[in-house]
Amino acid sequence: MSNLAADDYARPADDARTWAWAAVGAMNRRDHSRAILALQHVLRDREYLMTAIEVLTGILLVGVPPDSLGPSARIPVEFTLVPGEDQCSKAVEMASDLVTGVALADGALVGPVLHALAGDHGLDIMLALARAAADRIETFVGLDGDTVDAYYRISQGVVAG
Repeated sequence: MSNLAADDYARPADDARTWAWAAVGAMNRRDHSRAILALQHVLRDREYLMTAIEVLTGILLVGVPPDSLGPSARIPVEFTLVPGEDQCSKAVEMASDLVTGVALADGALVGPVLHALAGDHGLDIMLALARAAADRIETFVGLDGDTVDAYYRISQGVVAG
């Protein structure tokens, strides 16, 4: 990859949602350096960060009905690591607190994470969210592939009814 910086991507037409989606897309393509650049970009601006959090937690909360969780619920942030990749367990725990806090509308869970995002581990927390969101999307892509394959099998008469 060329010697790029997050500033090299800034354009007047860019927006926070694009940067958040780009981080997830980069993760799905195992382009971790561009995912990092995208997340560094959103971490520099509070408004961008809040929008990125909305995008990433939104992906992770697809299918979770509002008000369906009890006050003691915990939503784990899980993702697959590629060989040689490391994870910060504290960042994963904080990402889980953030997703759970958003789902429960619990400011007591969200507040400390927002504070941590401004610190040394902000990028690690955002990477955990982006990795988990990428894995979640991959699940749906896989399901879509299965459904399309089944559709074509029955539409071509392979499956007798």
